Amino acid sequence: MKFDSSSYIKEIYRLILGLVALILLGLLIGDIWAFIAVGLFLYAVWHLYHINLLIRWLSDSDIKSPPQPWGIWADVFHFIYRVQSQNQKRTQKIQTLLERYKEATEAVPDATMILGRNWKIEWLNKKCKNYLELRPRKDIGKPLNHLISSPRFLTFLESCDYLGEWNTALEIDSPDKSRRLSIRLIPFGKRYLLIARDITEFQQLRDVRKDFVANVSHELRTPLTVISGYLETLSEYPGEDEMYAGSIHMMQQQSNRMCRIIEDLLLLSKVEANEKNSHSLSMVNMPNMLQMLKNEALAVSNGQHHISVEMDKTIPFLQGDEYELRSAFSNLVSNAVRYTPDGGNIVIRWYQKKHKQLCFEVEDSGEGIEKQHLDRLTERFYRVEVGRSRATGGTGLGLAIVKHVLNHHQAKLLIRSEPGKGSVFCCEFSEQTLNQT
Repeated sequence: MKFDSSSYIKEIYRLILGLVALILLGLLIGDIWAFIAVGLFLYAVWHLYHINLLIRWLSDSDIKSPPQPWGIWADVFHFIYRVQSQNQKRTQKIQTLLERYKEATEAVPDATMILGRNWKIEWLNKKCKNYLELRPRKDIGKPLNHLISSPRFLTFLESCDYLGEWNTALEIDSPDKSRRLSIRLIPFGKRYLLIARDITEFQQLRDVRKDFVANVSHELRTPLTVISGYLETLSEYPGEDEMYAGSIHMMQQQSNRMCRIIEDLLLLSKVEANEKNSHSLSMVNMPNMLQMLKNEALAVSNGQHHISVEMDKTIPFLQGDEYELRSAFSNLVSNAVRYTPDGGNIVIRWYQKKHKQLCFEVEDSGEGIEKQHLDRLTERFYRVEVGRSRATGGTGLGLAIVKHVLNHHQAKLLIRSEPGKGSVFCCEFSEQTLNQT
């Protein structure tokens, strides 16, 4: 909206005409400057009167029709009145939108809040009181990391802020332990949207599934062991029928494969059950671990691969569960041996990145994996090629075990691969207590 410039021109014309009239009167009477002074004084008083009228009108909280002055002030009052009316309509529209947004956010079943700099709470909905014990009126303006003291939650905020890990979600218990929450942080502009979702029922279903798999696997292990034993005995007496001997050999293969699947399921169930405790943490000797992994890889490959170890000797220890870490690392190394052709190279590395993350890495010169498969490799029983996996003895559970072990250690699995150029599997740990003696 623009002010009409013609009002200035008209006012200048009035001022010029007034000065001309005063000069003519002054010439008739013989005192020009006296008339000019009186005229300018009255002109200033007229402006001061309208300024006072404008201030009194603007100071009124209710927007009402403006006074009806004369001259340029009529245009000024009318212009301000139009601006006020438009602002009032815009304000009412914004208030309506805010009320609708507030109603919508209150209807959302998730706890939602907006965080500003230094994690200060700028807004939160009522669900935050039930889920996180935060009060909308009292806690707004306070840093969230001062109100929630969970170490895992504080680590999550740091990883999002410094490492930019916005795609990860944190699962923790609510402060009153009555709910299991999945927390996600989403940046927008210079602020953050935090969403806490109640996944208690999902967690219970997941626990039931885990228990079912563990129980079924445990119950199947004993009869399969018996069957494998009898098949081994029968294989020692193949008889004269070649079809009979072939059938026994085939049953042995499938029985052994089933035993490996059950062992991996039991291991996976054990790792999942241990994700909430850290009672078995210790300082794992990484030189010994890497040498053991190399020896196992050489035994599995029967000397058909070139296997080497690269290690930063200034970081000989890693804090964690030795049994679980050995299972995870062993799975990565055995996968590299299994999917690398004879004569290929396998490198086992242990080093520290510039940002202090500790990395256990396995690089192979195998067939590589296409990009569309990388995000799903840690799913249970997911295979890039079913026939190839079965032929090499894979169960489809190795990387799922690795994923859960790393979750237990607040670490992550990074995968780089390209068809025809091999793969790199990296277990990245945050900086931990080290013993460099």
